[in-house]
Amino acid sequence: MKEIRLSLVYVILAASMWGTTGVSIRILSQFHFSTVQIVVAKLFMADIFLTGFLLLTDRKKLVIERKDIKWFLGTGILSMLFFNVCYSITVQQTSLSIAAVLLYTSPVFVMLLSIPIFREKITRYKLIAILLSVTGCALVSGIFSSDIGQITKKGLWFGVCAAIGYAFYSIFARILLKKYHSLTIISYTFLIASVGGIFIGDVPGIIEICIKTPIAIGAVIGSALICSVLPYVLYTKALINMEASRASVIASVEPVVATMIGIFVFSEKITVSAVFGIACVLVAIGILNVKQN
Repeated sequence: MKEIRLSLVYVILAASMWGTTGVSIRILSQFHFSTVQIVVAKLFMADIFLTGFLLLTDRKKLVIERKDIKWFLGTGILSMLFFNVCYSITVQQTSLSIAAVLLYTSPVFVMLLSIPIFREKITRYKLIAILLSVTGCALVSGIFSSDIGQITKKGLWFGVCAAIGYAFYSIFARILLKKYHSLTIISYTFLIASVGGIFIGDVPGIIEICIKTPIAIGAVIGSALICSVLPYVLYTKALINMEASRASVIASVEPVVATMIGIFVFSEKITVSAVFGIACVLVAIGILNVKQN
């Protein structure tokens, strides 16, 4: 019981940190980083932190078996890098609101994948919680407003791909947790993702910006720690004692946090639909928590 409650706290904390991603993107954009450059820079910095930490504290955690590399490629390439790239393209093709809603259809994919892989059961409570969380994210994002903007076929396609990539992490990470420490999983995930990022990101351009504007390095470090390293460590740790489908639904508190930051930090106005959306997400989390207990 104690482990389950602690896992719940871990997921909520992780989602809350992910909810600050929009703020970090606004800050990093001021240094003239492109969207893809921001993704690649954060991946590299996160990898440096995690790998460096394990090299100094416990090098044994960096030892993995060759046969398990395929699962780390899953978390690094199919999830971390694939999700970030697809989401960046979605944001460029559609509005932020539509991109957010498409991303948070991921609990549906997590649930569908968890049935054959982990033999998780589909219960009416999970279905109700997923429906509430997706609806809540849609309301919070303002997708029903008149100025939501149009969605292109390309935007829709990459938005769904981003959700699938986002869902893959919960699946692959839970498989790896049977054998490896959460820090090992996160470290190799960022390592593989950052190596893959070399082929899609303008690395020389990132270095040039950091040399010309040294303060940009501090911004990248802060963003990597708050939006990548810490939340992924917490979320991965939560998967030890929590079903992947439950964790993915609870993580939908992220857009709620993002909305609250917009209100209190950027003085954005809150709408009635956003209030109902927040309520839907909180009720969904409550349903899963009560049924688990």
